Amino acid sequence: MITLNRRHFIAGLALAGTAPFGIAAARADDGLTLWGPPGGPSVALAHMVAHNRLSDHGDIGFKLWRTPDQVRAGLGAGTMPACLVPSYIAAIVANRGLGVGLLNVMSWGVHYLISSDKAVNRLTDLAGRRLLLPFKHDMPDLVTQYMMRADGMTPGADVRIDHADDPLHAFQMLTGGQADSAILPEPLATGAVLQGLVNAVPMRRVLSLQDEWGRITGRAPRIPQAGMMIAQSLLEAQPDLIRDLQAETVRSIAWSARNPVSAGRIGADYMDIKAPVIEKSIPFSNLAAVGAKEARDDLEYFFTVLAE
Repeated sequence: MITLNRRHFIAGLALAGTAPFGIAAARADDGLTLWGPPGGPSVALAHMVAHNRLSDHGDIGFKLWRTPDQVRAGLGAGTMPACLVPSYIAAIVANRGLGVGLLNVMSWGVHYLISSDKAVNRLTDLAGRRLLLPFKHDMPDLVTQYMMRADGMTPGADVRIDHADDPLHAFQMLTGGQADSAILPEPLATGAVLQGLVNAVPMRRVLSLQDEWGRITGRAPRIPQAGMMIAQSLLEAQPDLIRDLQAETVRSIAWSARNPVSAGRIGADYMDIKAPVIEKSIPFSNLAAVGAKEARDDLEYFFTVLAE
């Protein structure tokens, strides 16, 4: 459970900070792996590596992480000095003095309510029904329940909340007929809609959590969900690499938007998801590499909600 207040939560998160450096020093010329989740933002990282966009800085690879617990373990062991993570995990790690900073926010929300129930058209329609959510006590569980409360609902009482181990498990339960409604991230949300056509059980993209966030908070319909976290030691050792990483991330995201078919093929080489699913998910993935300092206001507000 998150107990930090907003000021404590945000302090030390920007890359310009001078916190104690707990993650072991890493140099790209010794080999560097970029880590990311099995989702939309990782397509840009995969494209960057596949096309050797950072080859001037040494041997750069890319690998997927599967669960937040894997990320926490990798960060604690110092084996993930460049990792695309949920933004609040970056804040928690920074405040533990592990010497990290947030380079950017890449993902501005990829979660959607997918349902085969024709009567479900908004969150309040889930009253008396069951909702499947991945990753208990992590995003999107916390944000979905926050939105329900904002709409006057009591999660667990008005709505039955069942938790899946991870998004893939939630996808399998939904498409396998074990649930009618689930919150899924891209590209699994798109995959569920397409699988519904195959199964002759229509799955609808009922709503975007990003749009609901905007409606409930009165802010822009975007959630600063995930960004590239960098070990301060890596920044000190290779500042040019970090500068180029941000520039190439911007270019790769733009390339993915212009070339969804090719982006889908590259993503499929790294993820257990078919290329056409990744291709069709890109317009729903809300990708933009916004520098952490520029995103600070959005981050502070997001962290305030999570802290509550």
